[in-house]
This record gives sequence, structure tokens and C-alpha cells, in this order.
Amino acid sequence: MNQKPVLVPRSLVRGDKVAFVAPAGIARAADIFLAVRAIEQQGWKPVVMPHALGRCGSYSGSVEERLDDFESALLDPEIRAIICARGGYGAIHLLDRLDRLPLRDDPKWLVGFSDISALHALMNRHRIASIHGPMAKYIAADGGCNPDFMALCRILRGEVPEYVIPGHPLNRVGSCEAPFAGGNMAVLGGLTGTPFDCFRPGMVLFIEDIAEPIYKIERQLYQLRMSGILPELSGLLVGAFTDYRPDANHASMEQMIRQMVEDYDYPVAFGIPAGHGGRSLPLIGSVRVKLHVGKDKVLLKF
Repeated sequence: MNQKPVLVPRSLVRGDKVAFVAPAGIARAADIFLAVRAIEQQGWKPVVMPHALGRCGSYSGSVEERLDDFESALLDPEIRAIICARGGYGAIHLLDRLDRLPLRDDPKWLVGFSDISALHALMNRHRIASIHGPMAKYIAADGGCNPDFMALCRILRGEVPEYVIPGHPLNRVGSCEAPFAGGNMAVLGGLTGTPFDCFRPGMVLFIEDIAEPIYKIERQLYQLRMSGILPELSGLLVGAFTDYRPDANHASMEQMIRQMVEDYDYPVAFGIPAGHGGRSLPLIGSVRVKLHVGKDKVLLKF
């Protein structure tokens, strides 16, 4: 399967349908309603799937309800993009059944982050481009006029993103071009050794997380080191790591990560405005990316 070419879903045009699903945690109705309005303002037709506003324990619905919503959106030829309303644990429940669908027959854009990284891993397995990007709360910010949602809309319309990101004191300069993948470190680490494992030598890896102690992220990086992945990356992008405390060994998550990769010579960029830090710059997974880390800025082109 990995030898197949990467499929990029077709661009959206005015009148195309965009589905909102909640494949994991309970979504806030207000966030979805405001995001629906933002999608309408772009000339697209929002479709809120039946259980996107549901509640079943800590999830938006039972496993079957969440599967039905997601499968229906994936197989509906009129729906051209699927935006996840929120993350929260639960997306992993859907992987086995979704993996059996003919996803490459009619690929469509999948958008989300956090626990949605599990679904990006599914798309990566099937060699379909997907977007680590804003969900309902982030789309709704500033009345739908925030820069990350605007960037998402440009991607959905077919523009190739090219970002200029300010430099960071811990950056390591260099350039590379390689396949791009990544997302939430805890979620992706939990898929290691499964058919949905997206860690590969030679890739440009993006990582972010929330409420994970420094030592847990370090442990996952050691796993990548000992498996031969971390030494053989082409580049590393470090997004937002939030809601954690410095410990006796490291003043910050970023300093620990920089120390973990100090023996290698590939470019490393910190401060990527994506993750749980209030920004969600849309990043396209499974495609190739050109990365240049300079002294003062980072250039990222998909």
C-alpha cells in the first residue's frame, strides 16, 4: 500500500458540502453553530452529521453512532470535506472499520488535530493527503475571520500553502525536502507498531501535545531513537506543548526536545503555531514538504 501515489482530494468549489463530525469527545453546540456560519460565508454548504451534537458518556455518541456518522460522510459523493468538531479521546475506536472502506475511490479532505491525529494516521496509511488544522472552536474564532481558518479555506480551494514562520532560539538551521506527517505525540505514540504507525525514516515529523509531563514525551522520543526513526528524520517541526510544568531535569519541553536531537544534523524548527496553543496553522499530511530553517525565519512549503 505504501508504494501507491499520494492522492490529494479535489479542490472545493462554491456549493460543495462540508460535513461536521464529532468522532471522539462531546462537541460544544455553540462552536459548531458558529463554525457552520463561517463555512456558509465561504459559499459552501455545511452538513452537521446526526450525532455531532450527541452525548454518550464522555463521547459524542456510541462507537456505532460515531462510525455511522463518519462512514456516511466519507462515502457521500456530495461531501467534499470533513471537519472534526473537536478532539478528545475516542477516534481510535473507529480505525479498524474505517480502514476497510474504499477510501481511495473518492478521497476527500479530513480536517482536525489533537485526537484526530489517529484519523490522519489512517489517511496516511491509505496514502491520502489530510489537514492537521482548525476544528470548530478555532474556525469560529473572530467570526470566522482568523488567519488559520483563512489559510484552511485557501487549501480547500486548491492553493498550495507556503508559510514564513519567525525563528526560534533553539532552531537548528538547514534545509530538506521529504514526506510530511505527524500530529499529537501521545496519540501517534499509541499507534506505534500497529498498521497505523506513521513514523518513518526520512520523514519530516511534526509533533505537539497538551498536558503531558516532560518525561512522557522524552520517553516517546527515546522509543523513536531506539527504533531508528529519530536519528533518520529529514527534519523536525515542534508545535505547541501546553499545560505542563518544568521538572527537575528540564526547564521546558522545547529544551528537552532540543537535547534529544542534538546528536543529529537535520533542520529543527520550534515555535510552529499549531496544536493546543491557541493557533492551528493548517499543515498537509502525507505530501512532500520543503523545509528551510534559517537564522531568522522558517520557510515551509507543501
